Amino acid sequence: MNTIERVGASLVLVAVLHPLALDVCAAVEGSSDWPRFAGPLGDGRSPERGLLREWPKDGPAVVWRVPIKQGWNHPVVVGDDVYFGSSEEARGTAETVTCLNAKTGEERWRHTYEVGPYWQRSIGWAKGGFRATPVVDGDHLFTLGAIGHLICLERKTGKAVWQKNLWDETIPSGEKGYVFSPIVEDGKLILWYSDGARDVIEEEKRFVICRALDAKTGKRLWEFREPHRDPARMGEGQTPSVAAFNGEKCLVVTANCQLKAIRVSDGKEVWKFDCINPQGRGTTIPSPLVQGKYIVNIPDLDFTHAVEVDRSKPDFPSKIAWKKDIFIFTAIHQFRHRDGYLYGFTGDIQGASEQHASDSILKLSCVELATGKVKWSEPNFNTGVSLIEADGLLFVRSYQTLRLVEATPDGYRERGKVKTHDVWKPTVNLTDLVMPVLSRGKLYVRTPVELICYDVGGR
Repeated sequence: MNTIERVGASLVLVAVLHPLALDVCAAVEGSSDWPRFAGPLGDGRSPERGLLREWPKDGPAVVWRVPIKQGWNHPVVVGDDVYFGSSEEARGTAETVTCLNAKTGEERWRHTYEVGPYWQRSIGWAKGGFRATPVVDGDHLFTLGAIGHLICLERKTGKAVWQKNLWDETIPSGEKGYVFSPIVEDGKLILWYSDGARDVIEEEKRFVICRALDAKTGKRLWEFREPHRDPARMGEGQTPSVAAFNGEKCLVVTANCQLKAIRVSDGKEVWKFDCINPQGRGTTIPSPLVQGKYIVNIPDLDFTHAVEVDRSKPDFPSKIAWKKDIFIFTAIHQFRHRDGYLYGFTGDIQGASEQHASDSILKLSCVELATGKVKWSEPNFNTGVSLIEADGLLFVRSYQTLRLVEATPDGYRERGKVKTHDVWKPTVNLTDLVMPVLSRGKLYVRTPVELICYDVGGR
């Protein structure tokens, strides 16, 4: 499925915050890091304020742009460091983790390791490259390559602290390799294998698997496992959300056609709710969106819905708040929330091939959180789409184009537009699905050939 410094702005260490405090985080002023998949809150939003509300005709100023190799992971930014993963060859053979100076784009270090050609592991759409987004925790950076190379690196030097190849033990679901992004909570490195993984020694049995490792050593601390439930189809690629259930931090995921809450401390399931057609896909790519009493879920082969759950009570009373056909199939990103409304892409992303996916055309839509009512839809967004929200603004990607759009239910209001690149090839095109990243008034956009840093801070 993604930064730098503003003089005079106070540094907010959002790396220590997470979605347990969504309402508090939303009010934070000033700059922030973007230390993990989908940002400091894990939901594609940034707490930064005071951003440019209208772009010049030629788009925001470019601070720097540097050539990079292919990958489907967005950069992460902590302090004045930018980290990302790339594949050295279109078919694999080696992967590289790189650290850049966020102020200048200059390379600080790189860590390259051999992986063998992706085709040996039957990795589909290999030209997409390195998939999982790295995560920063304290002095360490954790990365997960396309065929399971999990590495803990010293953040300042790139030196490996520990590493392991997950594929030696567990084969992920689906054809696209390791596509979920690891996260760190309470010193635990969380690996959500999703629905349909299998052990190397058990070729026929499929499972829902989640593991927690000690972030310092890589030692396994706990495992959640249950058999994949037929006739549901298997799924891949979801990164967990984090929320409190009865005061305990939990991972929120979909599996076996259910929403589930798995306790971070010990891996025990504390809540589950049947919400997906049992003949649908057991899990889907977008992370569940936890927003107050609602959990928004975008499943494949079923209708988009919101589950209402009282997470403060021990029995977690739950019900479907709404379930509607707003025409979403094969969603890549979750909606972004702002002031009671959801903003995201509706339409059909074809998955038969890279070419089919590259030819899909979607709509940017606004949906009311409490009811599922579509307030407006803007057509003609070529797939390879992604977006984030900050300061009441949407930063929206679509093939070769970056747009600034107001996050308002009153209609589509575009406030700026810039062309980011000229590359137009199947699979490689889909790099536009890599969400932009915002940190310290700078926006980072990954293209098939460059990482671009734009200045979007207010004056």
